[in-house]
Amino acid sequence: MNRPALTRRTMTYTSTASSSVPTVQPTENRLKLGVFAINGGAAFTNHPDRFVPTWENNLRIAQQADRLGIEKLVSASRWKPFHKDGHYSGDLFETFTWAAAVAAVTEHIEVVSTVHLATVHPIIAAKSAATVDLISGGRFGMNLVCGWYRAEMEMFGTAMPGHDDRYSLADEWVEIFNRLWSDPRSFDYDGTFYQLKGAIAQPHAPFPRPTLLNAGGSERGRAFAAKNCDIAFVVPQDPRPEAIRRQVEEYRRQARDIHGKEIEVWMSCYVVQRDTREQADAYVQDYVVNQGDAEGVDSFMANNVGNAETWPPEVVQHVRFAVAAGYGGYPLVGSAEDIAEKLSALSDAGVDGFLMSWLDYEGGLTAFSQSVLPQLEQAGLRAPGRQQF
Repeated sequence: MNRPALTRRTMTYTSTASSSVPTVQPTENRLKLGVFAINGGAAFTNHPDRFVPTWENNLRIAQQADRLGIEKLVSASRWKPFHKDGHYSGDLFETFTWAAAVAAVTEHIEVVSTVHLATVHPIIAAKSAATVDLISGGRFGMNLVCGWYRAEMEMFGTAMPGHDDRYSLADEWVEIFNRLWSDPRSFDYDGTFYQLKGAIAQPHAPFPRPTLLNAGGSERGRAFAAKNCDIAFVVPQDPRPEAIRRQVEEYRRQARDIHGKEIEVWMSCYVVQRDTREQADAYVQDYVVNQGDAEGVDSFMANNVGNAETWPPEVVQHVRFAVAAGYGGYPLVGSAEDIAEKLSALSDAGVDGFLMSWLDYEGGLTAFSQSVLPQLEQAGLRAPGRQQF
């Protein structure tokens, strides 16, 4: 399969007499990796190992991922908790503030803010993004969410548009953001959702537009990602690699044939690694079922999966399990050999990158780096650690 010739905006610095000049260094890893949601955690559980998002934890994990050569740190975003006031699902660091802090203490990794387009105005986003991009030296990206949590939108005094209208709003949002990023002159904009007079965002960052990510799974969502984004997340309809290959190829075809561009295709995954598959299965069963947060999952499902009541019971059970285990991600569960084998098979199916979460991020990332990464390097899927920089 021909893969898109995309590069990550990783920055190194060449000293001169008067300044440090950023130069772009592409990562050549065939299989790219990211860490998701250390600003809040990704599992719905009452297990004692559930991640607590302190700044000290974020600092250690961000710097560890940076040293390992992980390509991306992607935040989650939540303005209103699920289930009830005070629920831990609302305890997420705000994503632009978090990105600026992480950018200041890392050197190579791309830092990605998740942005809810219906609640964050594109002018605010453009100024915030330029600020983080200047702090990071061009290592900033945005994960665009077009909105699905009605109570969150209503909290901001905004009615939730219909499904397709949310993506139409997002099209305008990206159009405005792109112009604010590239045009030093103020401009007017007269759209269906935005009417702007003299719009401008300063300061300007001297780097290409931040990488844009999107995980829309509907036909309209896939069209939005193919048109506007650099990375799309495939939501597997069938877990077999050959079925995922068909989804990946359709994403690439849509971006290439309709919009004349290449796009990377990633997957979101939760990782549970133990010495044996049986031990890993037992651990995930414990934190998802035995000590699970059924009320939190119920609230998430009610708000995010509006037609779940029409699904067969076994499909509902599968989705609920994945949501509790790691925000609906694909399972990477088993021994180091099991996980490396599955990643290799999915890479062969055309998936460019994997955004990973753990219940215990520090322990999980350490184990992954010690026993999975060496296998991926030996297979020629990744370069060893910082040597790629």
